[in-house]
Amino acid sequence: MKKRFVARKKNKYLVLKIIICILIAYFSCFITVKILFKNKISLTDEKRVNEYLALASNNMLGEISIIDLMNMNLSSPDTFLKLSFSNFKKLEYNLEETTKVSKEIKEPIIYIYNSHQTEDYEPGALKEYNITPTVYMASVMLEKALEKKGIISVVEEANIKEILNLNGWSYSGSYLASRILLEDVINTYPSIKYFIDIHRDSISGTATIDNVVYAKMMFVIGLDHDTYKENEKLVQRLQEYLKNNYSEAIKNIYYAKNGKFNQDFNANTILIEIGGQKNKIDEVYNSVNLLAEALVSEIGEQSGN
Repeated sequence: MKKRFVARKKNKYLVLKIIICILIAYFSCFITVKILFKNKISLTDEKRVNEYLALASNNMLGEISIIDLMNMNLSSPDTFLKLSFSNFKKLEYNLEETTKVSKEIKEPIIYIYNSHQTEDYEPGALKEYNITPTVYMASVMLEKALEKKGIISVVEEANIKEILNLNGWSYSGSYLASRILLEDVINTYPSIKYFIDIHRDSISGTATIDNVVYAKMMFVIGLDHDTYKENEKLVQRLQEYLKNNYSEAIKNIYYAKNGKFNQDFNANTILIEIGGQKNKIDEVYNSVNLLAEALVSEIGEQSGN
């Protein structure tokens, strides 16, 4: 009996030693691979990096596994991105049933763009990789969030700065530049019904709802045109939805007396500010999902579904 007890005790310690060795090897591999990847990742095209990160945040959350770590491919940043976005939370809409959007929609109905493409956010953990998340990343995140709900959208990729330089315009002419893009996209995609210009506010703020941190959002309406009341109707419906469901995350609508913001282009032209310079990209991501939810509800209501 005593010998059997000693044997069991030895086996118990052996298993414990094996587990400790596995853990040491795991974390050693993780740290080594992260250092190697930091030296390998290519950041020559900042816009593409923002796009890739946005895709990763929407498609890879919660999918990291030990197999990914052990089979790291340094020529592709997939696993690195999974790790970088490990603090993101997959969001579940707070309604028992979200408004269903017709599966017959095959053409893009939303155009997402950034009149001020250089507006950026707090890099956070991405800083050590010299990656600066921008409003363009937020645009791609919105595109992917909508896609999951059956809504096809288009994100503008043209460089606003190049249009400004070509026409000899200063930064204040950004809306003139984006107006050109609006005119072009409606000719390319006549199916588009909504035009969303995503900005970053000068003031940063957060709201915590059910332990999830969101960047504060704010709709802006320009009053310097005769048809602003038409823009206001759509914005007020979106505002009401967000207020009713996520009141802490949405600020009151801001009315700008001396602005148009291209809202005279179409009654469904929206300008929304998501977060500020000090907001982290995961907070922005969370808020983008709320905006997507509001848009899904709006489109469903308008289509009668």
